Amino acid sequence: MLYSKKPDTLFMPTIAELLKNAPTDREYFIRALLGIDLAELYLHPTRVVDTAVVTRLRALERKRASGWPVQYLLGEAWFFGRRFAVTRFVLIPRPETELLVERAIEILKNQPGAVLDIGTGSGAIAISIALASPGARVTALDFSAKALVVARANAHMLKADIKFEQSNLLTHITWPRTSFVLIAANLPYLSDSRMETLSLEVKHEPRAALYGGPDGLDLYEKLFMQIKKHRHPKQRVVILAEIDPEQQTKLATLRGREFPHSQIEFHRDLHGDIRLGEIIC
Repeated sequence: MLYSKKPDTLFMPTIAELLKNAPTDREYFIRALLGIDLAELYLHPTRVVDTAVVTRLRALERKRASGWPVQYLLGEAWFFGRRFAVTRFVLIPRPETELLVERAIEILKNQPGAVLDIGTGSGAIAISIALASPGARVTALDFSAKALVVARANAHMLKADIKFEQSNLLTHITWPRTSFVLIAANLPYLSDSRMETLSLEVKHEPRAALYGGPDGLDLYEKLFMQIKKHRHPKQRVVILAEIDPEQQTKLATLRGREFPHSQIEFHRDLHGDIRLGEIIC
């Protein structure tokens, strides 16, 4: 418990007392507030937690109870083994998206080139690729100036060499002149039906980073049209597009219409669901 028997009187509990019969997220909050790791948390159960920390913990748990994601409350999220700063202006990086990064790194091992991360948000995808593929020229794009502030801060913190540009998809960029271009696209892809079933937690994330039109593929259709316009005749382009598992057939159809001479492969995430479309042009 956080309080003494007097309703409004705070006390100074130990870590063990705070963790006894505690909500699932309390462990994360305590670690963040005290600046300790998991081992320290359980190695020092008798450590006394002062009143100021208990007050902040109480405030965090109130917001958490109203549906706020833990990552927004703590201002950080883990992705691909690294900690990224996040704010309510960016989508929280998902473990499923690590599949896109893994595939990008594998491709770039065999053919270095330019990388365009479309809709970078926190910069998690672009930064993870850049740190694992030093030979790649990575550019991260987002239409949101507030998102780019977060992405730039993460790149600086993690020492990733990335060029950032504010652009709605490819509207305001200079297309790379390299022989190979890799497009990393985790665009908003939730359809009307998916938006209706969002959890309270996900509803706190930016709608513009979630909603992809009636069938979820509006932005992918626009992106593919822009790629066709920009791409040089002899340039090899690979598009890695994260999707909802139910969009596999629609993405394949869209690919066939916009890139009739291309090939497409699909990759499954750790849950066994189709999560990534790889289009080879």
